[in-house]
Amino acid sequence: MSFAGKRVFVSGTDGPLGAAIAQAFVANGATVAVHGVAVDRALTVAGDLHDADACKATLDSAIAALGGLDVIVNAADFRDDKPFEQVTPEDWDKALNGSFTASLFCTQFALPALQASKGSIVNVTSAYGQMGGPAGSSAYAAATGSIINMTRMQALRFGVDGVRSNCLCAGPLEGSAAAKGADVPPIGRHGTPEDMAGTVLFMASGHAAFMTGAIIVIDGGRYSGA
Repeated sequence: MSFAGKRVFVSGTDGPLGAAIAQAFVANGATVAVHGVAVDRALTVAGDLHDADACKATLDSAIAALGGLDVIVNAADFRDDKPFEQVTPEDWDKALNGSFTASLFCTQFALPALQASKGSIVNVTSAYGQMGGPAGSSAYAAATGSIINMTRMQALRFGVDGVRSNCLCAGPLEGSAAAKGADVPPIGRHGTPEDMAGTVLFMASGHAAFMTGAIIVIDGGRYSGA
């Protein structure tokens, strides 16, 4: 898939999944701006994505540098490890702000540019939001579930503007805390960030021009029997 001439913003490149997604867009010809850890041949922008004013300044800076925006990938993430009955207000704020809040504000402030280009939103979250997760991930699962339903709302609201919104729900990745002690999925191995990145590129591409509101679980078949 060629993204030559396409302008892409990716958040969450301080994690392996966000970094792999940004690298895949760069490798396929896109002009990319990232928030998080620097990615080779991509512009890096800074700012607090959990604060509305700072987030707006960050997106304005990225869009100005790119000369517009065709794709936004929200891959910022934070995982908690507390059972439901032990979650504090501070834990909840961290779980919500670390993923859902950043995705909401980033897309909100990118929306005018995406409407102008008839662009694409890709929200990246965990399969826990769709299927539930271990007992120690209650706040995280709730926050990721919010991203899934936000994706559906965005598809309904902005389809009239030619803007598509889809969501990738990733299963546990090789080497991650979630994969440790977890059963190997039916496909015979845990996923890699690169496995997920290819699906994100498809969602953002013209090959998925009629796809919006889709929630795609990429987990090697882990939850197929759920």
